Amino acid sequence: MTTVLIVDDEPAVRDLMARWVTALGLRPRTAANADEALASLRTSHYDLAVIDVMMPGHDGLWLANEVQRDHPNTAVVIATAYTDLLEGDAHQRPIADLLVKPFKRERFALAVDRGRQWRKQALEEVHWHAVLSIEMHDRAQQVLTIVRERSAEGVAESKTLLELALERTPDTAAHGDRVARYALSVAREMGLEERIGATLVEAARFHDIGKVAMPEALLSKPGPLTPGEMAIMRQHVDVGADLLAATDTLGGTADAVRASHEWYGGGGYPRKRTGDHIPVAARIIAAVDAYDAMTQDRAYRVRFDSADAVAELLRCSPVQFDPIVVNAFLAVLGRH
Repeated sequence: MTTVLIVDDEPAVRDLMARWVTALGLRPRTAANADEALASLRTSHYDLAVIDVMMPGHDGLWLANEVQRDHPNTAVVIATAYTDLLEGDAHQRPIADLLVKPFKRERFALAVDRGRQWRKQALEEVHWHAVLSIEMHDRAQQVLTIVRERSAEGVAESKTLLELALERTPDTAAHGDRVARYALSVAREMGLEERIGATLVEAARFHDIGKVAMPEALLSKPGPLTPGEMAIMRQHVDVGADLLAATDTLGGTADAVRASHEWYGGGGYPRKRTGDHIPVAARIIAAVDAYDAMTQDRAYRVRFDSADAVAELLRCSPVQFDPIVVNAFLAVLGRH
């Protein structure tokens, strides 16, 4: 039986909605304010929360954020007479429905039904993401097994990884080769070739190697990925770094690969490192990787010309890219 938490500071309104919930064959629980609701959520499970906006203390929007953060599979229905408070806000929230007071029983029943459908979909997504995660980890283990078996036969680990990349993600393999060439040129421009050149080239070539372990459903999906699917796809960074760290000859590239999608000013992934806490090899890869990605055709957009890609690098520096690296890369591009 679905359990519904009703949060409203007006006793008559709470009682009316509770009777409606019971009449729908569901189990109601009530709370008079946000703090009381949170206390109840800590001890009981709720499939759906109907939350009034205007309440003493913390308002309903604050409570909705708390519920969505700590109980992401609990559907939230917002109820309010003050819709102007929600302008530009409700559409940003993952809510199941919006009830405008005063509302009739039939409209309330519809909101509850939408909440139940929202929760059903949320749970299906949780299961789907679990399936994807299992496939990803299984594929990563398979890749590592293949690398080790072929290494025992005398095949270089880098050669095996390149062949696997060409087989599963040929565009990624070609992208890695271009990024490696750009990165080495930037290292030369910065006077770093002797210190990091060899490691940089391998790290750049394999910075997306984790994609060989990504689920086929994500690699071949014709439309955009959902936020949950994107979160799994972003794990290719850690997966790739872990694969490289487990090899005998490419372990030195793992840290640069793991940091290759960090942002110089913060906000990147997977560790949200910043500034000089990001290895210089990773900072170089990040800039040239972005340039190469922008200047190649994608299924969802046409490629940028070089001038537009350069403008974007400058616009995103120093928030995303190290400005010293960007300036060195622009010097390299200016000679070609």
